[in-house]
Amino acid sequence: MKIDFGKVERYIEDRGFGFVSHTFVESPSNEIFFHIKSVKRTHPELARALSTHKADEPIYFWYEFETTEKGQQVLLILDPKKISKDHMSNASAFVEMIEKSWMNAVMPLPESIKKATFDLLPPNEVDQLAAKRKILEKEKNRKYEEIQKIEATRLQKIADQTAAQKEVEEDEFRKLVADMSTLGFTRSKDLSAYIVRHKLGHKYPHISGILQMANGGDVWDFNGGFPSKIYARLCSELGLINQGSSARPLKFTAYKDINRL
Repeated sequence: MKIDFGKVERYIEDRGFGFVSHTFVESPSNEIFFHIKSVKRTHPELARALSTHKADEPIYFWYEFETTEKGQQVLLILDPKKISKDHMSNASAFVEMIEKSWMNAVMPLPESIKKATFDLLPPNEVDQLAAKRKILEKEKNRKYEEIQKIEATRLQKIADQTAAQKEVEEDEFRKLVADMSTLGFTRSKDLSAYIVRHKLGHKYPHISGILQMANGGDVWDFNGGFPSKIYARLCSELGLINQGSSARPLKFTAYKDINRL
């Protein structure tokens, strides 16, 4: 004999049937068919409750069921007060599952498990389970808060490092602008040639580095180059004319990052 406990998921009153969920029994389908006749046979008060059933007022019941060619269906509604006595072997297994669920504070406690707990266990044992779970939840929350604090500290450290890095990069850029503004360049190509010829990139390790360039099928490393955004901003600050080039940047690695390797 198979028994289980579940919540009425759907009930079609004008057709006299509905579906109730599984709680303890593993099944390919989480819903099992029931007909109002099987309810009225032993539990007329439950039948009346179903006739006035509202979605925000869940109905639970114990039931015996069978599996047929058409699927699973409820045979009989069971008295919750007699489950432990009349179905002792099943009840013992259910109690074991209930205790595991209460002690698993990581997962929310299903409402169906709560309801079944009060049917199968005496009040003092329910209170003991609730007290143990409260302790476990408190410990879980403490660990979660610790993890959150560690993560917040890590993110703040990253934010501080990023802000400091941007400040250093901006200082280097302002120095670069000041150094180049005294040389009187009017074209960006002349500025680029000067930077390469004098290997100025090493003076600005946070904004300069190895710039990989490509032109057609050729790829080469520009040692001492600036990323396109920095170079465009520099040209804009100096008011230089950009004559354009078919070469395009592919990848940039700052000297500061190369030195870390």
